[in-house]
Amino acid sequence: MKIGIVSSGVDTLSLFQFLTRYDNEYLIYCDQTNFPYWEKSLDYALDCIKKAGEFLIKKWAEVIILDPVYELAFKYSDKKLWFKILPLFKTYLQEYAFKHSLVGKIWILSDFWSSSSIQKFFEKEEKNYEPTNEQKSIKKFRHPFIYRVKSASSWTANINNLWVHNPYLIRTMKNDLRYFKDAYVDTILPMHYHYFCMQRAIKSFFNFHKIRFHDFSVVEECFTKLVGKSNWNYWVNVWINQPLKFLTRNKQLMWLMQRGKTVEVNIEEV
Repeated sequence: MKIGIVSSGVDTLSLFQFLTRYDNEYLIYCDQTNFPYWEKSLDYALDCIKKAGEFLIKKWAEVIILDPVYELAFKYSDKKLWFKILPLFKTYLQEYAFKHSLVGKIWILSDFWSSSSIQKFFEKEEKNYEPTNEQKSIKKFRHPFIYRVKSASSWTANINNLWVHNPYLIRTMKNDLRYFKDAYVDTILPMHYHYFCMQRAIKSFFNFHKIRFHDFSVVEECFTKLVGKSNWNYWVNVWINQPLKFLTRNKQLMWLMQRGKTVEVNIEEV
């Protein structure tokens, strides 16, 4: 399958921690001109993504993967790109996060710019969810869900240090997590895929029996359900609208996309 990915940084590209295990052709559009999307208005970001998505469709992308916040935003907007978007986060949300919520209290982990628009998307998505029999039997279970939203201060630090062990970044993330440790939430929902790169720090901070964070292995399960088996050969094509230094300096990311430097990644400027 030809899978398109729209990214304004290393956010969605963090999915290559498991995408490299599947033989698909990945068509990536890195929009460095408008980097980062999360500092722009939501409407402006969606317009940029729409243009990038149309570019990938012209390159024969069959489906397009977006960061969670933009995937939901496109679903509940009048943008015509939705029919091509792979509902990866929607599947994660409906079949795992909502389904395994203990008392119906959700924490949305996001950046400052996205947090003001996120809750309305969840409330619309929640209308399609029917609680399980086990959830209905819990007296403390709340439906509609109760949401807690907090802007994460670790976002900015995360951009350049995503692929390395950074003690400052870990401390900053834990400071964000501490806010909700005693807030009686039961599920953590990261609204950007880059947070999954810090899943070890997040999971070690919470007791899974009280607060649940479904990690990258769950996202991978959702991906395999949606895409299935592929008869394609593994290949990565990247289009970037700025000088290539952004990608080449992220050696760990390049190593992942190249399958340990065994596959050549085709990179072009547009």
